[in-house]
This record gives sequence, C-alpha cells and structure tokens, in this order.
Amino acid sequence: MSVKKDEASNNYQITPILSSPLNGLDCLRSIDSLYISQQVSWTEVMCGIASEAKFDIFNDKRERLFQAIETSTFWQRLFCTTRRSFTLRILDNNNQDIIILKREFKCCSGCCWCANMQCCSQELIAESPPGTFIGTVSQEGSCWRSMFKIKDAGDNHVLTVQGPLMTCDIPCTRCCENKFALLGTDGITEIGAIYKKYRGYFQEALTSADAFLLKVPMDLDVKIKAMSLAALFLIEYMIFSAVPEKN
Repeated sequence: MSVKKDEASNNYQITPILSSPLNGLDCLRSIDSLYISQQVSWTEVMCGIASEAKFDIFNDKRERLFQAIETSTFWQRLFCTTRRSFTLRILDNNNQDIIILKREFKCCSGCCWCANMQCCSQELIAESPPGTFIGTVSQEGSCWRSMFKIKDAGDNHVLTVQGPLMTCDIPCTRCCENKFALLGTDGITEIGAIYKKYRGYFQEALTSADAFLLKVPMDLDVKIKAMSLAALFLIEYMIFSAVPEKN
C-alpha cells in the first residue's frame, strides 16, 4: 500500500493495498523505522467519548504494512480512559492477525512513583503469532520521568524505554519534542527512539488521534522490533490517548 501526503490537510492518503511477499514479522527484517498514524474518530470529535482506536502502520516509504484495531468496552473508554483494558490486534494487509497486544485494567496505576509495585505498574503482553507469547512491556518506578522495561519470552530484560522529563500533549506544542529513548541492555546506550509527532493545531485540539515515529536498528531481532512497537502503543494509551476535553 502506498501513501501520498496531502499538503493541505497534513494527512496521508492511502491508496489500494499491495499484498506483501513476506509473512508474519518477516517484513520487519528490513525495517529501521515505522510511522504510526491513528485514524480520526468523528464520533469522538462530536461526543467527546473515546472510540475504539484504529492505527495504520507504515514503513519509511509510506507503504502500509499493518493496521492495528482496538477492542475494548464502552464503559472503560468512558470512565477509565488512559487506564482502560483492551486488546489490540495488529493485522497485515491480508487481514491476518500478526501481533496481539493485551492490557489488563489496573485501578491504581499510571503514576511513576509507585510503578515498582506489581498492582500499580502498567503492563502490556504481546503474542506473535496469536497464542504464542513473545514478551512484555511494563512500567517501571522512577522519581519523575516515564520508564518502561521490555522483556522477551524468557523474562530477560532486553531494552529500556526512557521518557522525557516532561511530556507535552496540548495543541500548541509544535516545537516540543516528545522523545522516548530506547536504551540497550546497559541502560545507557541509545539504540533507537519513539517520537510523538505533532499533527497540527486543530487535530491536536479536537481529537486524541496521534502519530508516532519508531526508530530501531536494522539488525535488531524482529521480535524485539515487535516489542518496541508494543512499547509505543503502551505509551500512546497511558500518556496521549485522553480525549482533549478530558485532558
């Protein structure tokens, strides 16, 4: 699927889907960046209630590789917002489930100060293919900034995600960079990053539809690339998914 940018609206226009010659996570082998764009929900714009989110996931040529579709309950989207439980299905262009992400609801969660306690730490579980556990992304306790730990299927700590000291999620944040660094096993070396991209004043003011850029090393294992994508979605739901009227 190829995409062309509409300069007037600053959005990407999707053209008919191209079938991929690669299956499952194999198409991530030659990928070092992914652009993730959430579709605008007009029900959310008019009613101020979060809808089940849909995301398009593109490569650096703006060809769509995957689509992510949320399944959650209306009442949790209404009352729990950024803490809601959900299942996120990531499908290829043939509508085959490639990755399944699951988050359980935790009432006492979100604050980085108490995230060292299991009952307070936000966690996302990843399966690929569906039914095959490949790892977790969990929130870590810290004094100020958001911190996340990425673990593989063997519970080995493979990457750390370090957020900025302050995140910006208001319409007038064009010059504010929301960067979440991907750190190697030493917890120091930066090997990639997750960037929350600015989508324009009106879209930022009226919707919770966000856009992200994920940068990872080309030679990173495809399962760890998938886990980095899972970390991006946990960050999106925890920090940036609030409907503007409730933000």
